[in-house]
Amino acid sequence: MIRTALEFLSEELNSYFKRKDPENLGNIDCVVLSNLMKPDGTFALPTDQANDNFKVIITLINLEEDRVAESQYNYQKLNDRLLVVNPPVNINAYILFSVFASNYPTALRLLSYVISFFQSQSVFDNETYPQMNAKAAPDKPWLKVGRLVTTLHGTTFEQQNNLWAALGAKYMPSVIYKVRTMSFIDSEPKMEAPPITEITISDS
Repeated sequence: MIRTALEFLSEELNSYFKRKDPENLGNIDCVVLSNLMKPDGTFALPTDQANDNFKVIITLINLEEDRVAESQYNYQKLNDRLLVVNPPVNINAYILFSVFASNYPTALRLLSYVISFFQSQSVFDNETYPQMNAKAAPDKPWLKVGRLVTTLHGTTFEQQNNLWAALGAKYMPSVIYKVRTMSFIDSEPKMEAPPITEITISDS
């Protein structure tokens, strides 16, 4: 589900860039879903290709459980049985959008495009974006995303310094967005029971 959501945002952001700047970005996909650094400490993206002198890199940096709404056990009916499954885990994701560019003004322009993209559309759902789950297999409903809500997430200078140190990368122009809420649920039942077909009330 996390992959589905971030791949969708990557594709939508690429499409937005091409509409905003068709002359410079109309024929390339400059938005990529990737970590910043490899385990050996080298930069994760190749930079020896013609279109690799600027990239917008989407990186998952944190997950948190959304406890705003209390989860309840889910009861599902299958034929003549009742299935009990554990309540879903609702997750908020923190996504870093960092801009790698050899030209600093270009990096600032691309970062501005990222911000304007989410300013123009902060809520994504299946009705408005039917292609949201295009890459999710039909027989794997747990990979599908229902609705994403994005908000700009600010950080202090200290938090920013700690983040880039943890990533092991040099600072690049960047912005963080909080994406909520993704609900994880395993459809495997934890308990089965026959349905209640009769209720007896005793007067005693």
